[in-house]
Amino acid sequence: MDYESIKRLGLDHLNIDSEKSFETYNPSTNNHTIIIYLLKDENIICPLCGTVNDYTNKGSKSQFIKYSSALEDNITIKLFRKVYRCNSCNHYFKELNPLSESRKKISITKDYKILQELKNFNFTYKYIAYKFNVSTTYVIDLFDRKVDLNRLPLPKILCIDEVYSKKLSFHRYCLILYDPLNKDIVDVIDSRHLDRLEYYFNRIPLNERNNVHWFSIDLYDNYRALGKKCFRNAIICADSFHVIKNLSNFFHQIRIKIMKKYSHLKNQNNNYYWLFKKYWKLLTKDRSKISYKRFKAGKNNQYMTGREIIDYMLSIDIQLKLAYELLHEYRTFNEIATELNAAEWFDELVLKFKSSGIDEYIPAWKMLENWRQEILNSFIRFNGYRVSNGPMERVNRDIKTLFRQSFGSTNFKRMRNRIMFSKNLGAPILYNRKKETNKRNGKPRGSYKKNK
Repeated sequence: MDYESIKRLGLDHLNIDSEKSFETYNPSTNNHTIIIYLLKDENIICPLCGTVNDYTNKGSKSQFIKYSSALEDNITIKLFRKVYRCNSCNHYFKELNPLSESRKKISITKDYKILQELKNFNFTYKYIAYKFNVSTTYVIDLFDRKVDLNRLPLPKILCIDEVYSKKLSFHRYCLILYDPLNKDIVDVIDSRHLDRLEYYFNRIPLNERNNVHWFSIDLYDNYRALGKKCFRNAIICADSFHVIKNLSNFFHQIRIKIMKKYSHLKNQNNNYYWLFKKYWKLLTKDRSKISYKRFKAGKNNQYMTGREIIDYMLSIDIQLKLAYELLHEYRTFNEIATELNAAEWFDELVLKFKSSGIDEYIPAWKMLENWRQEILNSFIRFNGYRVSNGPMERVNRDIKTLFRQSFGSTNFKRMRNRIMFSKNLGAPILYNRKKETNKRNGKPRGSYKKNK
């Protein structure tokens, strides 16, 4: 076995006897086997009594190890290990195994590759087990024993947002703590209830909590109360995306009410109702992103632009047009307002919402008044950027993908480790395996009778 083959397989760090070692490959079965003999060690120490170089050679024994190189995932190594008998204490022992941990048939390199594959949110434990030709139970057990992540220190900017987790947590929501500066997940909590969050953060030292200077939240009252109690040095900012999202929801109530007035036109092949039904998303889309390219729209084969479709829909009702203008005026305010003019401009907008006379906008202006200070705080810039939960949207999407791939997993501790291990680049792997796993004890099976 030449040196180039040894290097290609990633075995150049071993003390291999290249004259005896060789590799075989069967293309029909894709069976790649490497037979390895190790060179004799100069100093052989008895692990029982510590005697050096006082032994009798008793031949060798073979061991099969599942191995992975940089290019191949499934390689079988047949490792021959010399057996010795210590002349001092008559203890039999084998030479050290440099490929795998004690009593393991899978190499350390293969374990590492399996753990790296677990960083991909789209890969399930079952898929990775199939890819590396191991059992699903082995992949889960390896992850539980080699990955055990602690909470990261609280950052200067702390963003929080919840993700619906169904069966994963008792309260059906997981709270994500995110550091937008380092792009790391600080921690994942199994609840968003205020008492649970207060208990969690009160266990963190006060000087660490005082290091949080910005606290970005959505429009959930419990988060604001939490910020005031636990982060007294922090500026609480309402995420601008959630403000616009709530205003858009109020606008959709108006749109649906207007559209229902014309429900009798469904069976009359009416162009207005059909356009309203198909292109309603244009009403909440950013006006600067609406294309002026003409396309075939409507059942009368008309060629219209997105702007013409919007004008056509708004021309049917004055209230709908007013609601549309107010929504997009707030969008404009959110995009170009500064810390200096935001307060005055914001108060003018709230007054316009109040005086519009639209019943569906009553909770809208009440929401704006209730969150006035937090919304204005979001216009204060840090290093030239507004603080928001925008960087978390990609993180939340990946987490939802992981929830969907897990098919209703209920093991929160394992899922928390998987989330943080996948998203945090510096997430460590334990050198030694943990004694316990995250497997939970199920209900006892009870008595049963064997089939005779």
